[in-house]
Amino acid sequence: MENLRVYLLGGNSVIGQAICSGVLERFGNYNNDIVSFVRNKYDQKPIGESIEVANYLESIDYIVEQNKHISSKLIIIISFGVLREEKQSSNFSDNLEYHLEINTFKTLKLMERFSDMEDLLEIHVVSSILGDFVRPSVYSYSVSKKMLEILIDNSEKIQNFTGNVYIWKPAFVESRLNKNRKKSFLSTTPMKIKKIVSNKNIGGSYYIPAYSTVLTKIAKISTVLIKWIDKRSN
Repeated sequence: MENLRVYLLGGNSVIGQAICSGVLERFGNYNNDIVSFVRNKYDQKPIGESIEVANYLESIDYIVEQNKHISSKLIIIISFGVLREEKQSSNFSDNLEYHLEINTFKTLKLMERFSDMEDLLEIHVVSSILGDFVRPSVYSYSVSKKMLEILIDNSEKIQNFTGNVYIWKPAFVESRLNKNRKKSFLSTTPMKIKKIVSNKNIGGSYYIPAYSTVLTKIAKISTVLIKWIDKRSN
């Protein structure tokens, strides 16, 4: 039986843990070993071994060094991020820079670095359906997710990666990231995310739930609908 090491960057993430569980279910015929990187320790226990870092970029050296000495297939899950509503910041440009630095550029840098690794089967990254249309209250967050997807599509290193790249675009999930935000009419759960991930063998961009792709297309061209969604979620 082959060995599989799964590295979860953002070990406290509800979505990241759900993706990890789905991956483990799909690779149930492997000897699985999980390492979760976290920036903060909360009440919940991350999956597998937990490593605290000040910056997720620190995970690169750890993973590269560890796999010099271990013969194993690898999977990387990138599921950290920030969400700060525009009303929580007095300066829009600062808020945009905040989201782009973490949600876009840091994630992209990790993906490009990991794409060079041997024995890496899959890279999973968490985006959002909000990358498809802009909601006024989380405008800069939406932009950061959209920009991430554009840069992934135009990164030569990532496009030349021989494994599978998964971009997960979930609807609203009750989590620490969405603390104090009302549940949207478009929503999903960790169990649904796990089920979908466990059944996807080919990389690509996936909406969760799948029907949200239709509604996001409508939202792109409907200012009234976007404002209605925004109002119901605040």
